[in-house]
Amino acid sequence: MAAGLGFKDFVTGEVLTAVDVDGYLMQGIWVFASAAARDAAVTSPQEGNFAYLKDTNITTYYTGSAWANLDTTGMTNPMTTTGDTIYSSSGSTPARLGIGSTGQVLTVAGGVPSWATPAGGGGKVLQVVSTAKTDAFSTATAAFTDVTGLSVTITPTANTSKILVLVTLNASARDGQGNSGARIVRGSTDIFIGDTASNRVRVTTDISRNDVYANKNFGLTYLDSPATTSATTYKVQVSGLPSSSGWTTYVNRSYDDTDSSSFGRSASSITVLEIGA
Repeated sequence: MAAGLGFKDFVTGEVLTAVDVDGYLMQGIWVFASAAARDAAVTSPQEGNFAYLKDTNITTYYTGSAWANLDTTGMTNPMTTTGDTIYSSSGSTPARLGIGSTGQVLTVAGGVPSWATPAGGGGKVLQVVSTAKTDAFSTATAAFTDVTGLSVTITPTANTSKILVLVTLNASARDGQGNSGARIVRGSTDIFIGDTASNRVRVTTDISRNDVYANKNFGLTYLDSPATTSATTYKVQVSGLPSSSGWTTYVNRSYDDTDSSSFGRSASSITVLEIGA
């Protein structure tokens, strides 16, 4: 097949030669089985020639020095996993970049894109979740009970992150009431509690020794390592000691709430901060 000769303005009565037909009239987009078949047929391509390759479904054109791809609409998809991306590995050759891990950022290494853990993220606060409780709560059971409204849920961005738990708890119990305490819980797991000692109740803080049943403030702080990227709930639990005397533990009010001139109402809160590793 003759190479395309470009454009020619034919005149009336001119006789078309085989070269004219092949070089002018047959210009357009040639169709070949492959690049090898194209190169074998068109040994002297001219700038502006077009050829469609059936094996790759790509339209190519001659720049004057080399064949180049006109488009990549028919390229073979190199992606295999949800979240993969495509980049040009060399010239117009598509390549797969597999999805990175949670918390990683897209960067460039060796001239190509890649995923990497962000530098300098250690010790930075990545997110904060907080809630406040202003109403009163009470329990008269020895079992630890969730304080309604005093919990937060956070989803760490990396399983290496730490969670700083900050609790401001205002609670009261009858003076000398044993077993009244508070503790921090992650999900259903007690965290930051005392060691085992005989039959002693293991708590984050003991609230059973309140002078004249007053409402006392307890500041609870703990740096946790949940090692997860799943939604995680942190909460506060308190316990009482049921008896014929009605020993009850209260949150945000005093044990003796009858004297309004002496005891007031208070508020509690829980805040969690994700700290980058």
